[in-house]
Amino acid sequence: MEKPTFSKEELEQKTISELLNLLSDAKRLKKASKIGYKDIRIIFQSEEEEGYMYEIKGSKQTYFLRIDYKNKALIHNCDDWMRRGMREYRLCKHFLRIFQEIYEKEAKEILIDLLLNTWSFLDSDDYLGY
Repeated sequence: MEKPTFSKEELEQKTISELLNLLSDAKRLKKASKIGYKDIRIIFQSEEEEGYMYEIKGSKQTYFLRIDYKNKALIHNCDDWMRRGMREYRLCKHFLRIFQEIYEKEAKEILIDLLLNTWSFLDSDDYLGY
């Protein structure tokens, strides 16, 4: 998936849903909405440059997600992320759900940064050596 080209001003006018649509697709967004809030656990959340780490209980296993501001990296371990998300620069349902849950201001800042700058999309194993 090629990243859409927008100015920062154009992106700031968009809603969270519109930004998520630019980084994924309708099918994944629909699946994301089915993930319950009770299935999400915050492992850590830093308002400085560190970022966020979450655990999401899935139907097959528990998944880990990390939003690393400092290194501009998204790290995750689900099959969709490793098969397609990392390669196509496309968010999986787990990341979509997280961006729907975190504070709107932070979510919007991260999503705009994802669209304007280069971020690494990594699996958990890659991240350990990052």
